[in-house]
Parts: sequence; C-alpha cells; structure tokens
Amino acid sequence: MSQEEPMLPDDEDDKRLMGLVAGGDDDALRLLVHRHHARLVGYLRGEVGSQATAEELAMEVFIRLHRAAARWRPEAKLSTYLIHIARNLVLNEWRRRGRKPTTALEFAPEPGDVSQGSARRVAELDEAFQRAILQLAPEQRTAILLVVQQELPYEEIAEIMDAPVSSVKTWIHRARARLRELLKDFHDQA
Repeated sequence: MSQEEPMLPDDEDDKRLMGLVAGGDDDALRLLVHRHHARLVGYLRGEVGSQATAEELAMEVFIRLHRAAARWRPEAKLSTYLIHIARNLVLNEWRRRGRKPTTALEFAPEPGDVSQGSARRVAELDEAFQRAILQLAPEQRTAILLVVQQELPYEEIAEIMDAPVSSVKTWIHRARARLRELLKDFHDQA
C-alpha cells in the first residue's frame, strides 16, 4: 500500500482486497490470510480442541475463500463469511469423525499445542477451558466462541448460525452458566 492511499476501515479494505483476489491477485489473498488467520484458528481450536486440526481447517477456509472469490458478494463482513465457512467445515469434521465429540479426553491438547514459555497456571486454565468448552452443546459452544473470541455482535452470530438472535442470546446465556459450573473447581483452587 503506498503512502498516498488513505487507510480504510478493515471491512472496507477486506472488500477491496476481495475484489483484487477475484482478479487473481495472490498478494491480496496473503494480506487477507495475514489479517484473519489468528482469529480464525482461535475459533476453530475452540470448536475442535486441537491446534493442529484448527490450523488445517483454517487453511481449508482460505482455499475455499480463494475458490469463491469471484462469486463473493460483500453483503456481510468478510470475517462473518470466513466464520460461516469455518463453521461448515467444523460440522463436516464432526461428520467425518462419525459423531460429535462426547468427552474431553478425546480432545486432550496435542503435544506442542501449549507454548513452552507459557506460565503453568495459564496452561492449566487453558486446558480446563478447552475441556469445559467441549462439554457444551454444539450451538452453545459455537455461539460463546463467536462472542468471546471473535467479539461478534449477536446479529452476526445469528447470521452465521442461521438462527434467530433470541436463540443466540439463549445459547450464550446457557453456555456462560455451564462454563461457570464446569470451571468452578478450577476457580476455587485459585
């Protein structure tokens, strides 16, 4: 970006970059990946419980974005569109596994998922949170991850989940209550 170009808000810049991607500009795609990768992986890790699987699914999201660039219409934010693709991939992943995750033990963090430099307590809290989040009903898990990690408004979450806003609010309320219950022992140890 040259110094003469004005700075655009992220969603406007995303629209501009998607236009360039549709025209075959690989540098524009790299910029979009750089901008959205970390948040997307964070969401996916919460859904599937594995950093490695989250990274793989995130790359698949960007592959699908690239393939659909010419057909993409900026009716919603690009970040909303990416999460919608990611959510569909998560549902496919659960189908591929033959069932939805049922126990936290199935999804214990893989070696290398937690940074070696992290404080032990932070790692323990993250592990407890990951186990707890996987015990939520799928709708609750998706809704709470989108509101907490992605900081999306209820209306965008409703659009991603193809559900009424009232349902999203209910799922988030129930998820928070269940997480408080599941993490109570961890909190009491502090």
